[in-house]
Amino acid sequence: MSWPARVVSTELRKILAYRSDFWVNFLGQTIIQLFIARALWQSIFESNGQTEIGGFTLSQMTLYYLLAPLTIKILMGENIGFFSREIYDGGLNRYLVWPLPPIGYKLLTYLTYSAFYTAQLALLYTFARFFLDDRPYELSEFLRLIAGLGYILVAAIGYFCMMCLCELVAFWADNTWSLGVMLRFVAGFLGGTFLPLSFYPETLREIIQYLPFAAFISGPVNLILGRSTPMEALQSFVVMLVWLPILGLAVRALWKKGNLQYTGVGM
Repeated sequence: MSWPARVVSTELRKILAYRSDFWVNFLGQTIIQLFIARALWQSIFESNGQTEIGGFTLSQMTLYYLLAPLTIKILMGENIGFFSREIYDGGLNRYLVWPLPPIGYKLLTYLTYSAFYTAQLALLYTFARFFLDDRPYELSEFLRLIAGLGYILVAAIGYFCMMCLCELVAFWADNTWSLGVMLRFVAGFLGGTFLPLSFYPETLREIIQYLPFAAFISGPVNLILGRSTPMEALQSFVVMLVWLPILGLAVRALWKKGNLQYTGVGM
């Protein structure tokens, strides 16, 4: 078995070791957030006496608030602290002596979590789609879902790079946790997690469309919901592809410079 396969297998066993606790927390949090969002927007629709707001029907808005939080959950992968903890406690030593690329190893563990969450998103979205919308489930919707899930997994690589830029600051700073929290907030705000971007002012949307956050979150969500044209989806995907090498090169430069500052236990 190759080392990437061994890494993925090990991480999956770790995830599934406490699967009951995981599913309770994951589903509980998801259902509570969705219930609150549904109740809030239902009240807004009823108070305005409209069946469509910002281009969304109530069922579409509910599905949006299912997909957007789960998408950022997928993007976050292994969550905050996956590199900084190793730097602080000297655990980074083992990655430096293993015959494996440290960044590549961490990326694989990160994407294993992302892929696991992606499978759950597919399951929950399919269930919610049948429950919230009585329209027949067409082949085009299924293809959009598959394309959107693949899009999200590629976007997770970009978010991993941004998280690395925050985490690797631990070579110089005593605490990087706040940077990860700030990144999640900025990504949520500019990516459309808190509110669909169609509600944002036109000037702000023109700026946001060239930043990675909208391409990472709103891009795949709108693709899955069928709210973007093929050209808009392609433009969003291209923006993401442009940012990936930029972020990757920034991580590589910071990693090389940080290694010169690192001193670990026993070294």
